Amino acid sequence: MSVKIDLTGRRYGSLVVIELAVDVPGKKKKWFCKCDCGKKIIVSGSNLQSGHTKHCKDCGLKLSNESKVKHGKTRTKIYYVWQGMINRCDRPSHKSYCDYGAKGIFVCDEWHNSKTFIDWALSNGYKEGLEIDRIDTNGSYCPENCRWVDRFENANNKTNNKIISHLGVERTLAEWARFYGVNYKNLSRNLSKGYSLEEAVEREKSGCRSHRKAGNQ
Repeated sequence: MSVKIDLTGRRYGSLVVIELAVDVPGKKKKWFCKCDCGKKIIVSGSNLQSGHTKHCKDCGLKLSNESKVKHGKTRTKIYYVWQGMINRCDRPSHKSYCDYGAKGIFVCDEWHNSKTFIDWALSNGYKEGLEIDRIDTNGSYCPENCRWVDRFENANNKTNNKIISHLGVERTLAEWARFYGVNYKNLSRNLSKGYSLEEAVEREKSGCRSHRKAGNQ
């Protein structure tokens, strides 16, 4: 029987799909998968694609136990950075999952342990106020692809950045926000209302919060 979606060769967390295992009409398709630890398991395609199953049972249990190791930072900002990263990549119900997990961006296995991630962060330039940034915006969260930057640098590295030409100079929106010393999000919001960059900057500096563009009221 033909398979509408072929998952063969795809990676989901620690699992790599080997071949179709069960294809019964009216039932979920199931796939043979090999975990990085070497064990082979059978997983339904829906559980793979939703992110529900990303490891064999033993590896999943090991990661779960490791994540419970106390590090004394569960109420700190660095812990919330870790939690947000996990949620964006692993939880389909999260508002940003469509831009991360759904696009194949995942968190490496070692960083599913919050203590391991926090230890890496503290040894690699983290300080309060910085944000985690993926060097390759199409790559995943792992030590080789991440660094700590301020919010302007992070915004400047987004895949959906627009280059804005103003006064004969081309810069990203984040760079213009830094140049004029205004709030990045408010500047973006004003531009979305139809204002020019110059008008948007002036509105932000003057504290104007009206909802319509001048002349259209």
